[in-house]
Amino acid sequence: MRNSFLHRFCIFVVLIGLFTFSMPAKAQTEELLRSREEFRECGLGIFIHWGIYSLYGDGEWIMAQKNIHRSEYTKAASAFYPSRFNAEAWVKAIKASGAKYICFTSRHHDGFSMWDSRATDYTIVRATPYARDILKELADACHKEGIRLHLYYSLVDWYREDYLRGWSGPEHDKYPQKADYDSYMRFMKQQLTELLTNYGEIGAIWFDGMWDHKEGDKLQNGEWSWRINELYELIHALQPACLIANNHHLVAPLPGEDIQCFERDVPGENKGGYSEGMSVSRSLPLETCETMNHSWGYSVTDTGYKTIEQIDSLRTKVAEMGANLLLNIGPQPNGELPDKALDLLQKMSKNVH
Repeated sequence: MRNSFLHRFCIFVVLIGLFTFSMPAKAQTEELLRSREEFRECGLGIFIHWGIYSLYGDGEWIMAQKNIHRSEYTKAASAFYPSRFNAEAWVKAIKASGAKYICFTSRHHDGFSMWDSRATDYTIVRATPYARDILKELADACHKEGIRLHLYYSLVDWYREDYLRGWSGPEHDKYPQKADYDSYMRFMKQQLTELLTNYGEIGAIWFDGMWDHKEGDKLQNGEWSWRINELYELIHALQPACLIANNHHLVAPLPGEDIQCFERDVPGENKGGYSEGMSVSRSLPLETCETMNHSWGYSVTDTGYKTIEQIDSLRTKVAEMGANLLLNIGPQPNGELPDKALDLLQKMSKNVH
């Protein structure tokens, strides 16, 4: 009698557990599918590449391209004071252009965090005299104006010693004996948790940098593995409707990804050189990212902006493939969007119906 009762009680507990855990999973799937469909209809987004590299005025890869030692590169943080940054002005200009979302570089390959991260002191709040959480101001402005906020997050870090450098980064700043991917993974998880906990609803996390290492690369201590599924699971656990994009240039999306992105290419083409062999997903939303001029980060010498006719033509081609266009702007070190970028946004606004 006692054993029979215990047996029935155990079955009851198991059934309750299965019911409890199956409901959120179903709800999560529905939220994610709805978020995908909403994103699919956006049409246009604005990419923002901005960090302390803007002070150098030569794009976001200058640390690697000029082989700058991190002890010298990081001095830029003490001079970063974007006194003319106005989140509301940014968002209103972008919204008027017809864009439905902004993708902001929360942390690029140089490892500098553009928010008040507790995982490192190398941040806009702790390492600069500006000491303001730019991401918080941008997130508040986006939520106020009804613009989706996506966050670019680099998987590469040229600053931290626990990240094992791949082919990118300054040649003299590689510390293989200090690399510790478990430590680096804990760091990334802490940062992603902050981004998805402290800044309201986030439309997507946009990863970049998997091309720095290949899965299965032979290392001294075994094979390289990104363990990217751990990050994907964390994101969907923290915000079930948050989409995941990864600019890895692989043939097909990986399990857990919600957007297939194409760098400088219309889906199905390979003019930019990053889409060789890539198949176009038939189930996921598509996105093409491209620059307004030739640079992602601010470049003082790059004045070769596209014409409004060229942008309209690109938008048409991308839309015909059922994709969104993510058009990039590199803000100036003082926090303003370049005049030519603002001019293009204004011309784009005239085409908004």
